[in-house]
Amino acid sequence: MSSLIMFGFFCVSDGCRVPSLRPGSTSNNCYTCYNAVIHASTGGSMRAQIVVEGLFSDGVIVDHTVVFVVGKAYLPVVSACEQALLEALYFVPLLGDPSSDAYEFILPQWTAPFLVGLGRITSSFANSDGRHNSASVSCSDYVWDGKMSSKLICSFDDDVLPHYCISSFPRGSLVQFFGLVKDVASGAGTTVDVKSIVTDVDCTSALGKRKSCIMTDSSPVSGACSSVASVVRSFEVKRATEGEEPDAGSPRDERTFFLA
Repeated sequence: MSSLIMFGFFCVSDGCRVPSLRPGSTSNNCYTCYNAVIHASTGGSMRAQIVVEGLFSDGVIVDHTVVFVVGKAYLPVVSACEQALLEALYFVPLLGDPSSDAYEFILPQWTAPFLVGLGRITSSFANSDGRHNSASVSCSDYVWDGKMSSKLICSFDDDVLPHYCISSFPRGSLVQFFGLVKDVASGAGTTVDVKSIVTDVDCTSALGKRKSCIMTDSSPVSGACSSVASVVRSFEVKRATEGEEPDAGSPRDERTFFLA
């Protein structure tokens, strides 16, 4: 189980239509492809292609239009050899005329996109600067009708997430993270400046039962989890004291923590 979603503002150009080969699609279905650039917060950049599913009757937007995009992402390990790919789930052009000098004044002053990912840790290490811990995380998603795997470096600033010691995350752990694109791929993968993370995500399912995603007490923030567990147990004791029996068919109250 894995996924990688990117969202942010992009300047697009060179729009062209490509027929959709998806089973069940009609001759009116197509993808519109745009060229774009992913800008990292440290100043690096990476070429990208954004694809939008639609109809041939849909118009192609004007070059250099800025759009807000939420999409499934593929990020290459080496950006110089391969471009990134985004399949847009939401594609919202900003109003205005890109050829006008006034257009740039209505644009947001935020260029680096954000990533939300669910993947497995393949390795962890401490950075040489002594302030950051990092982990290699493998994420995959179906992008443009194909399963694409991305390798990311999740970087944790000790000043922002002081509770985390990334070296304690075992290899193979399933984690969910949110952060800003910090640096582009240069052989090790795109670096993400992580601001929030859920560790030890246990995603299981059984016939007749719902899927659950919980943070277990084995995570580096086990103290917080234990506190939550105590609150849940106290609530259950209170219900039993008041004579209220828990509903056997309802799922147990589960809490997930996000650290910002």
